[in-house]
Amino acid sequence: MLKSRDVTQKSTLDLHGAFVRRTDLSGASLRGANMSKADATNANFRGADFEGAVLNGAILRGADLTGAKNLTIGQLSSAVIDGDTILPAYIDRQKLHSSASGS
Repeated sequence: MLKSRDVTQKSTLDLHGAFVRRTDLSGASLRGANMSKADATNANFRGADFEGAVLNGAILRGADLTGAKNLTIGQLSSAVIDGDTILPAYIDRQKLHSSASGS
């Protein structure tokens, strides 16, 4: 039997190392999620909330991040993206490359 405190406790989504290629996660709350080393190639993250998500080594090649919320250059710099990755309008790809190269 669940106790009331169990129901109100927030859990963090753990996708560490998960294979989520071509998965539709549009509008998902990924707040605080651990996506380290997850393979999200060609996944749909349109409108997803990335506040505090850990993206270290996450593969986002070809992923659609259109309208993603709370996604930072720092988070993306630790992930693997390519020219087919669709970034949210507020992320400048040039600044992302500058950050990743350490300049």
